[in-house]
Amino acid sequence: MSMTSTPRGMGIEHRIGEGIRQDLRQSVQAVGSIRIPEFLLFFLLVTHSVLPIPSIGFPIANLLMVAAVGLALLRRPTHSLERVEWIIPVMVLGLFYVCALSMFAEPTEFAADWQGRALRIAVTFVFALVIGSGRICLRSGLLGYTAALILNVPLFLAGLLPAPYGQYLTGFIGDKNVAGMVYCIVGLLVLAVVQRRWPQIALVVFFTSALWLTGSRTSLAAFGAGLVWILISPRLPVLGKWLLGAGIYFVVELLSEDYSRIGTFSDREGSDLLRSRIDAAAEIRVREAGFFGEGLGEAYVVFPDDPLKSWFFHNSYWSALVEGGWPWLMVALLLTVLVALRPFSQQLSREEMITQAAGIALLVCATRLGEVFFTISWALVLGAAIRFGPQAGGGGTAPSGRKQNSLNRGRNRSAPEAAAARWR
Repeated sequence: MSMTSTPRGMGIEHRIGEGIRQDLRQSVQAVGSIRIPEFLLFFLLVTHSVLPIPSIGFPIANLLMVAAVGLALLRRPTHSLERVEWIIPVMVLGLFYVCALSMFAEPTEFAADWQGRALRIAVTFVFALVIGSGRICLRSGLLGYTAALILNVPLFLAGLLPAPYGQYLTGFIGDKNVAGMVYCIVGLLVLAVVQRRWPQIALVVFFTSALWLTGSRTSLAAFGAGLVWILISPRLPVLGKWLLGAGIYFVVELLSEDYSRIGTFSDREGSDLLRSRIDAAAEIRVREAGFFGEGLGEAYVVFPDDPLKSWFFHNSYWSALVEGGWPWLMVALLLTVLVALRPFSQQLSREEMITQAAGIALLVCATRLGEVFFTISWALVLGAAIRFGPQAGGGGTAPSGRKQNSLNRGRNRSAPEAAAARWR
């Protein structure tokens, strides 16, 4: 018996050692496949606020997106936009409409510069298109973005980064609500570039912890909704997914209404009263804006007892209604829902399911986190959804959700270079 057990033990040790060596080889190959320009550009999109980068009168984030677009123009597309080419005229017409409205409207006292806002929206949309076309490597970009977000946490906790909201995590990002949205959306999207189970679990734990540090209850709920979608939706038909989406909406609303000040959030009464006051004033502005809106930069409120200070909306849907009315809100929802969520599709690849989850999280964040549509996070979701969507010839979808779930369990051991190629 001992003679048979020894070789068996040696076989197990050999297999474990071989597995470790294979993991190390694949990790080195995966790191080697990262494109440095995309990694650095996306890294700077997070960290630029604390770096001595001259803005030359133009927001640095916009300059970095323009640089990414310029880099993309030097390369050929790897993914066809034919299936979603309708979004270009929709966005052009929508932006033309809201710009014309802003041009002829009389701006209020604290309104933001509508030309600058329109330019940023246009740059953000083009940024999403070049991501979707595969002209820039989304995998490398997301890894650079994630690296910056990971670095942000220890530097912030060490007191080396700005902390305008006290103990709540901001750092490179500056605003805790924006930080919550960024950690939520990127924390979901990066799961698509990581194929192995344990790194995925580690990322989920890290981003959940980071979201907790931001103190953003809406972002935590959105991140949880995205994870639930990733775990459950692949097993459901289209109708089941719709019901799951309705259930997620109900639970998020219930948590936000009845359980938003329990436990560690019990000290939020003051900030919640301010938010309620802003929401009440914002609702009045939505009614006053009417069907067509009042122009870009008008999504703010001023209180009579503090007329020298303005407050931005906490609801991105209301922001769109005030700036461009129902036509502008429909543009934002058409692009987000039909492209990112693809609500009528049954068989989706693993990457498409993750992007779908990020789209759901984006819509949840838009209910209470101010500016969400037409931001960099929105562009990442839209670009990833286009990039992972089916090609014009009909390819790109998975044969079944169950088969794709096996990727999450680590059963598919494809070479890293082959996985990286899918992201280019």
